[in-house]
Amino acid sequence: MKKTILLAAPLGLVLFYGTSQVTAQDPECESMDIPVCQDGRQITINNNGKVVAPPNLCVDPGETITVNVSPDGTSASIEGKDGGWPSGSGSSFTLVAPESGTYDYNVYFPRIQVKD
Repeated sequence: MKKTILLAAPLGLVLFYGTSQVTAQDPECESMDIPVCQDGRQITINNNGKVVAPPNLCVDPGETITVNVSPDGTSASIEGKDGGWPSGSGSSFTLVAPESGTYDYNVYFPRIQVKD
């Protein structure tokens, strides 16, 4: 009798509540609204917050852009999405703007730190 109750109780709960569907989460892809182009000659990459400011910079061809990485002692890399311009890395580096156009790029934040 006790075995029947131990078997019937869980089955009764499954019948009453049903089985839950377990599904994998879909990858989350965030779209980014491109802000208005900001004039300037400097980009700041913050490794702690994973933030690039300004997110949309406007310069003239031939202008030099300074890229600063914070906090001090850290570095980051920039690569053009099509493999071209811009490209640079370090804790601070410069880029020289090429001919007019829109250039999208990826920022790579450090992932490995070898301690002293």
